[in-house]
Order: sequence, then C-alpha cells, then structure tokens
Amino acid sequence: MTTTMKDVARRAGVDVSTVSLAMNNDPRIRMETRARILTVATELGYRKNLLARGLRSGKSFTIGAVVGSATPFWAEALAGAQSVLSDHDYHLILDYAPDAGRREETQIEALTAKRVDGLLIAPPDSEALDSDSETLRRYRSLKEQKVPFVFLDRFIPGVDADAVAVDDFAAACQATEYLIAQKHRRIAYLYPPHRMNTAQRDRREGYRQTMESHGVEPLFWATTKPGNDRREEAWEETRNRLNESESSGVTAILAATDSMAVGVLRALHESSVRVPEQMALIGCGGAAFAEYLQPPLSAVALPIRELGAQAARLLLLRIEGDVAPPKRVLLPTQLIIRGSC
Repeated sequence: MTTTMKDVARRAGVDVSTVSLAMNNDPRIRMETRARILTVATELGYRKNLLARGLRSGKSFTIGAVVGSATPFWAEALAGAQSVLSDHDYHLILDYAPDAGRREETQIEALTAKRVDGLLIAPPDSEALDSDSETLRRYRSLKEQKVPFVFLDRFIPGVDADAVAVDDFAAACQATEYLIAQKHRRIAYLYPPHRMNTAQRDRREGYRQTMESHGVEPLFWATTKPGNDRREEAWEETRNRLNESESSGVTAILAATDSMAVGVLRALHESSVRVPEQMALIGCGGAAFAEYLQPPLSAVALPIRELGAQAARLLLLRIEGDVAPPKRVLLPTQLIIRGSC
C-alpha cells in the first residue's frame, strides 16, 4: 500500500499541512520539526506525488537551461544550479548545442514546448545587437509570455532581465595589475574575437584600461582561425605570434580563458620558451586541471558553481511571483598564483 502524507502526519504527531510545509522547505517550520518529519517519511517509504503537486499548482517543476557546448565550465555552473533546484524538487533539462551554428531560437522553442517553469540562458556570442535584432525580439517575447528567465554568465544590453555573472572586468584588471607589479611591460592579451559576449568584452576592457592607466601600451593577440577548440586556436595563434618581429620583447601573456592558456602553454613549450623564466602566463577561469599542468597555471578563479546556484535562486524567486526590478549580480573573483608566473 502506498504511504500517504496523512500516514506521515499521524506517525510524526503533526497535521498534514505541517508535513506539506516541511516537505517544501517552508521557513515557517522549525529545523527540528522538519528533520523529524523527513525521518518519519523515510522510514515509511513516503514519496512525493509530484504529478499531483504539479496539477494543483499548474507547474511542471522543470527548468530549462540554454547554454553552449558541453564544456567543464557549463558542467560546473549547472551543477551549482541543480544543487539549489533539487532542494525545491525542480529538475533541470539541459539543451547543449555546438558553438558553431548554434540556434538558440530552436533551443528555447523546444524547452518552452515542454512547459518548463523558467529558463537559465547563456546568450550566444555576438557583437553589440541593434534594437530590432532577432535576438532581442526573442527575449522580449519571453517577457511578454511571462516565462521567467535569468541570464547566466553574461547578459544582453537592451534587455531588462535578471542576470548573474562574474566580475570579468575586475578579474582582468587584477591579473594585469599583478603582471605589471612583477615588472612586466610587454604583456599580450590573447582573446577570441569571434566569441565576444559581454564576459569577453569586459575582460578585454579590464586589461586595456589597466595597461593604459600605467602608461603601458596594450598588445592584443586576437585568434584569427575560429574553431570549436579554444586550445587549438590559442596554440596556433601563439605559435604564429612568437615568430613575428612585433611580438619581440613580450614577457607575459594573459589568456582570456583557461582553455586558451593550455594552447598557449603548448606553443611556448614547442618553441622552447621557458615558463615562467622567459614568459609568464595567466589564464582566466580557475579550472580544476590548471594546477596539474606543467608548470601549474596561474589563473583568475571564477566562482563557477556559485554562478549557477545564484542564478537558480533568482529564477525560483521569479517563478514564485517576485516582481522586484530586475537584478544584475556580479560575483567576485580570486587571483591564484602558481608556477606559470
């Protein structure tokens, strides 16, 4: 026989409404009471009837995630989101797509057709959008349909919506300041111009302003052969730049991402450039693999898991009816110095 909420209430010595509130993490229920109810529910083998709950509330208890390719960055960010959503019995539906030829419109249509309660969206890479672009119309349509959504890791200027990102401008400033303090003056910034979202633009601008504030000329190394593998792009660009006379005297490289820094490191090794004796290197991301490279990679660590968690919390508030003005949350970063500097 299936265990019901009434059975749990009877065993725990409370009423059914208290059991319901406890199961939904309602703050009005004391932690001790909730713990006792959950223990009883486990002992009795109680399982929530999410279908019935959905029919009562009109919700699907699913969240759609629209992101780019299946990278370690997105895996970590969405793990942070799921850790929050699971506490509220929400499930995450992921829609990955290759960076090249990505069709965000198709992804959003597929997820809204499944009646998700909200969306976490990482806008596609693009330059500045005009006021009548298809992308802007798509986001405005979501708002008109009252589909809650939160921009993740980046945002779209001109769209009045919630966004959670890291402080990419400050991250690049911090890394550049460190290199300048170490007496480097010829510091190259390697970045992918074909992936220019707000995060990448802020990093590039942070580097530029910091260099100029110290009276040092910025030196931009833009990858010229777009591909799906940032490591390969960075490897090829660095290899070519090291053979150019105008790159003579460069003693430090700031890579826009950790994966690009991996490509840089390979090119330096192949060109017999010693790191850090002849070339200092800093990445941006704080990926777990960074400390296992040779030498271990210095990096600006981004709070990737917290990025997803914060976005999920904000989205749940919107789903529950929060009508406060849209928020833009910027999370702090941390510079971690290892053997590559």
